[in-house]
Order: sequence, then C-alpha cells, then structure tokens
Amino acid sequence: MARTLTVRLNDEIVAALEREARRTDRAKGRIVRDALAEHLTGSRPNALQALAKYAGTLKGPRDLSTNKKYLAGLGRARRV
Repeated sequence: MARTLTVRLNDEIVAALEREARRTDRAKGRIVRDALAEHLTGSRPNALQALAKYAGTLKGPRDLSTNKKYLAGLGRARRV
C-alpha cells in the first residue's frame, strides 16, 4: 500500500526538480521516488557498470591497445 510523505524542499531544489520533470517528461513524484530508492539501495551504477553494455561491441584487432605497431605515429600530426 502506498503512503504519502510530506517533505519540505528549498526553492533551489524545487526549481531543479521542475526542470528535470520538464526535461524528462516525468512526474516530479516519480523522480523523487526513483532518486530516494536509488539512494537507499545504493543501486547507482559506477562508471564501469554504466559502460559494460558497450564492452565487446567494437571491431578491430584484439591487441589494439598493447601492440606497438598500432601505436606507431600516435600523437604526430597527419600529413594533409
């Protein structure tokens, strides 16, 4: 069963909440519930978790970052 909780917010937080609601087209209550749940469960992903979905999606040599032949000329200006 859902319960109602009254919270006092300063003007700065209210303005930021309203901007986020307009930007994401989500209800202010939904934004607050999601942020509170994320804070309490500690489910916020770190940078590695946020980028994990992209791991393995690039094509190229497997040793691209370690083979010195691919690094030759890196950082030098290209001829035009």
